[in-house]
Amino acid sequence: MVAYDLEALPECSATWRAVRRESALLKRTSDRLFADPIDPPWVLALARDDERSERVEAFAGRYSRLQDTLGERLFPRLVGQEGRSLIDRLKQLERLGLLEYCQSWLAWRNLRSRLVHEYAENPEDFVDALGVVRDYSAALCAVVARIDDWLRHLGIGETELS
Repeated sequence: MVAYDLEALPECSATWRAVRRESALLKRTSDRLFADPIDPPWVLALARDDERSERVEAFAGRYSRLQDTLGERLFPRLVGQEGRSLIDRLKQLERLGLLEYCQSWLAWRNLRSRLVHEYAENPEDFVDALGVVRDYSAALCAVVARIDDWLRHLGIGETELS
């Protein structure tokens, strides 16, 4: 049995509510952003299409915010904070079955900066980056679903986290 920090779980209620809200917002934004095919001409039009560019910015912001809230606020509360680096927490989450591969988290994080700046440099690369981050955002939301299932399996629901 892999240990978790039972004493820290009740402290994470506000963070858990924020994570669930951010995950739902990311899903909705992703659905809107990827409703139409994205290609280099679509990317080039970002400079003159405020609605389109705001969708990209909202998606990038929500993706980043969810990852930050999970990595910096929720994960430390789930597995404890004392003397643990991010990679240690990710490995613990992997052992708990909440994260498939801890290295995936690092790849998800490394792609974030490409979302904000790359379309100005190379539209083809930005199209590719958007396709990858679309998959990454779905995987990030799947982590939230696994945490939800895990908490329910432990008998910890909204009432216990309040």
